[in-house]
Amino acid sequence: MGDDTDPFVFPEMPDEAVVAIEQFLEAFYHHFQNHYFAQMHRWYHAIDQRQRDNDPMPSRPPDDPPF
Repeated sequence: MGDDTDPFVFPEMPDEAVVAIEQFLEAFYHHFQNHYFAQMHRWYHAIDQRQRDNDPMPSRPPDDPPF
């Protein structure tokens, strides 16, 4: 049987500690995204490209008339 234990069991903390941790996590998240933006962009662009390459019915270019 699987373990149904919640991996995110948070302890009770004072309000000040909760806000300090939240501010740290938010700052970390923004710094992480700013630092690794190019790599994340490259990764998601490659996924989009693979999905377009595997599209059985590619959409027409926007400036291509229907007839």
